Amino acid sequence: MSKRRSRGRNHEKIKKVNFIYIISILIVLLILFFLTFLSLLNMGNSKILHNIYINGISVSSLSQNDAKEKLNSELDTILSQPITLSFEDFSVDFLPAEIDFSYDTSSALEQAYSIGRTGNIFSNNLNILSSLFKRTNLTSKYSYNEEKLINIINNISVDIPNLVIEPSYYISDDTLVITGGTDGNELNKDKTRDLLLSTIINNQKSLSLPVEYISSNSIDIDKIHDEIYCEPQNASVTKNPYKISAEKDGIDFAISIDEAKELASNKDASEIYIPLKYIKPEITIADLGEDIFGTKLGTSTTIYDSTNFNRSTNIDIACERINGTILEPGETFSFNKVVGERTSKNGFKEALIYNGGEVDYGLGGGICQISSTLYNAVLKANLEIVERKNHSMTVSYLPIGQDASVSYGSVDFKFTNSRTYPIKIVATAKAGVITVSVLGVLEKQEYVVTFETEILETTDYKTTYEYSSSVPVGKEEIKQVGKNGYKCSTYKILSLGEKEVSRTLLSTDTYKSQKEIILKHK
Repeated sequence: MSKRRSRGRNHEKIKKVNFIYIISILIVLLILFFLTFLSLLNMGNSKILHNIYINGISVSSLSQNDAKEKLNSELDTILSQPITLSFEDFSVDFLPAEIDFSYDTSSALEQAYSIGRTGNIFSNNLNILSSLFKRTNLTSKYSYNEEKLINIINNISVDIPNLVIEPSYYISDDTLVITGGTDGNELNKDKTRDLLLSTIINNQKSLSLPVEYISSNSIDIDKIHDEIYCEPQNASVTKNPYKISAEKDGIDFAISIDEAKELASNKDASEIYIPLKYIKPEITIADLGEDIFGTKLGTSTTIYDSTNFNRSTNIDIACERINGTILEPGETFSFNKVVGERTSKNGFKEALIYNGGEVDYGLGGGICQISSTLYNAVLKANLEIVERKNHSMTVSYLPIGQDASVSYGSVDFKFTNSRTYPIKIVATAKAGVITVSVLGVLEKQEYVVTFETEILETTDYKTTYEYSSSVPVGKEEIKQVGKNGYKCSTYKILSLGEKEVSRTLLSTDTYKSQKEIILKHK
């Protein structure tokens, strides 16, 4: 009896297990059918799944084209709006366009569309189900100009209020002036860069700048000494390849480093003054002599009246002042600066000058002959003219268009050493002959320099008469020689052998006429 009951219970259990098993299989088959249906339905759907975002912008249930149009439109709007960067009361607006920021949405759109489509049936169905409950945010690729971003951050960093001031120094003649630092604010530039990009990408409209209050560095005398100290360098020349190195003065503290540190330890001083000493090199460019100044690059000679004491004295002074001047490549020569102010204290005498179209007496009369002779030598050396003006009337010692007037404080003659190597000016005035030469090294290509002057207009001088009892009856004396006036253009011609290479207009000059004055018996 008990055995029959036991077999009955077992049979019931088997039936129950079989029922559960069958139901489970049916549920699995139903789920598989449902998922397959979802997958097939999605495969036939050309729209992006639900809950898909790109750069925070919903592209859910949109076709790729509609999503692209919406995304680009909204991103353009977002990027056209300023982002406010602020710290305490300081703020500045920033536009992403300032760093050429732009998005490339194509890959993100492809990725958005591929969700639920490109995997196997299980992963696709999982993504489809997930999209019903979970938001997916994709990020577009972007590009920007790093250099512009760094420049903007650098500009912002100097506008932050109450900036930290680090110790600084400068050299004034023979004194090193050091200014101590002050504690203050400093913008963390690296952090600002990362935060700003993140702000743009996340479509945010404001950013609190990462500013830190820091202590300034203490004055580092050892570091400053290392930065300013240099040994004197001798001038040198090498022949193969040909290279000239100019001398350089050395510089050092005129006191010991310990003494300088003692001065820097004074916390009450706003500035610290450390004396400097300059150390001259043993060999200068001038000492190299024939090695670098062995060739005449251009020379000019004019004649003057050596019996005119005052005018000759002025010529001698100007000649001595410019003689021996050395110009490095790129260095500019100023006649007024080198010769100096024309004063009695500087040794200059009264002699005839042109003044407002008239002949008059003035200190330094005659030195224009030196500037004019130098001008011609410089032209023949094919150097660059920076400033030059003709006289108000023609001069007797040079052809028209080839003179160079000077007047301290108003009219200067300047030129630049436009050659590859240093040049030296050599000037002499002796026995009525002025010779000015430019010495240096020949370039690989040297030109023959000549001039040509074209007279455009001529103004005949007028004759006037004055009367004096000192003139014998029936006789006439010339008090002032007449000079015609001219307008002319002067050209510089460069030639290689017999071939003209270039013709350049040097200047167009206008000279006033000078009236002739004849004395008659009164």
